[in-house]
Parts: sequence; C-alpha cells; structure tokens
Amino acid sequence: MAPILEKYKDPLPIPKIIHPVGKKNGLPYYELEMTEFYQNLHSDMPDTKVWGYEKSYPGPTIEVYKDHPIYVRWINKLPNKHFLPIDKTIHGAKDNPEVRTVVHLHGLNVRPDSDGFPDDWFTPGKSVLYYYPNKQQAATLWYHDHTIGITRLNIYAGLAGLYLIRDEHEKRLNLPSGEYEIPLI
Repeated sequence: MAPILEKYKDPLPIPKIIHPVGKKNGLPYYELEMTEFYQNLHSDMPDTKVWGYEKSYPGPTIEVYKDHPIYVRWINKLPNKHFLPIDKTIHGAKDNPEVRTVVHLHGLNVRPDSDGFPDDWFTPGKSVLYYYPNKQQAATLWYHDHTIGITRLNIYAGLAGLYLIRDEHEKRLNLPSGEYEIPLI
C-alpha cells in the first residue's frame, strides 16, 4: 500500500531557464544532456530514479523569441538498460535497442530533419543537432521524447521540458511574468 503523503508540503518545482552555451553559424547554440539521476519528488519520500535533461526533472525551460532561430544539440548520455519494463508487443519496441531517444518539440513549426520523428531515434553515446526557426507567435510548448514503441516510458521516466516562445504582442498583454509565471507540464 502506498503511503499517504501530505499535499502541498513542498514548493512547486520551477524549472530553471537554460541559456546558450555559445553560437553556431552566428545563432544561439544550446546543448542538453539526457542522463539518469536521483531527484527528490516529495520530502517524505526517498529520492527517486529519473531520467531528465540537464539533471533536472522536468527539464530546463528553453525561452526564445519569435523569428530568432536557435540550434539545440540533444545528447543521449542515458544508460544502456531501461529502468522501466518494456512491452515488446508494442509496435517499434521488439527489435530495437532498449534505450533510445528522439526529442520532439511539440507545437513548433520545424523542418522534417529537426522534428523528432518516432523512427529518428538515437542511442546512448550519440547526439543530434536540431534547428528551430521560431517563426510563429508566442506560445507555451513542450519538448519530450517521441521514440517509437517507448515514448510513454521515456516521458514517464522524466524526459520532458518547456519551450517558451515570446513576442511583442505577448509583452503588451501584461500577463503574469517573472515569479508570477508558473510553468506547468
């Protein structure tokens, strides 16, 4: 029987905003590593094994501006064995490596080579470079694993984060910002 945990005991975790590590072709360049680590999810519980981006669950927030493109390198540094059971009867799970990832930025208009299609997965020790043009209005989007056959396991393990597109119209709306903007996935 699961323990009864006190509600609202711990503060809501607010993911940090990640910043570029440099430039590529004159554009902001980000690197996000996917790793396995332990994180406390409730102060009355022991730390929990999770997968995340930049040792964070949920992953850090990427904040960009409309019409300001960026590059993101997604780096798979996960272990070779999944810590959740894989159902091999699901399409795409049977004859593929146990641990593989592909990142889909849900809601962003991108070229096919940066969309994170389910069959474009890559294994531990590999990485991919995606180009995000950000040619759309302000929006709250999210990035998440999209690997064929194990999407649900990889997201359940923790591979998800926020992607915020800002623009001038949003600024004029006088919406809550700073400490008053609460990101939820």
